[in-house]
Amino acid sequence: MTVDHLAPYEALSPELVLVLSPALRAQAVARLGAPVWPVPRRRVAAPEAPVDDPFERSLGEIVVARVIQLGVIFVAVTALTLAMSLAAHAFR
Repeated sequence: MTVDHLAPYEALSPELVLVLSPALRAQAVARLGAPVWPVPRRRVAAPEAPVDDPFERSLGEIVVARVIQLGVIFVAVTALTLAMSLAAHAFR
């Protein structure tokens, strides 16, 4: 196999480079030329929106959401406990 068998428009795979002899590897790498790095796009920072929610309102929303979550958990555990109690009482 020679380097001339490689298509010039195809990328050189790392596996192919590993199986080539050192001389062929050097020729293949020399044919590739210098790498062309893409130019990074410039990031445009968006202006931050002013925060209009006061701290107390945000804290209140968090507390209310947590209380609702705990209430749902309490109701689910209570219902499960009652169901297991009724099942245990029925098998007595």
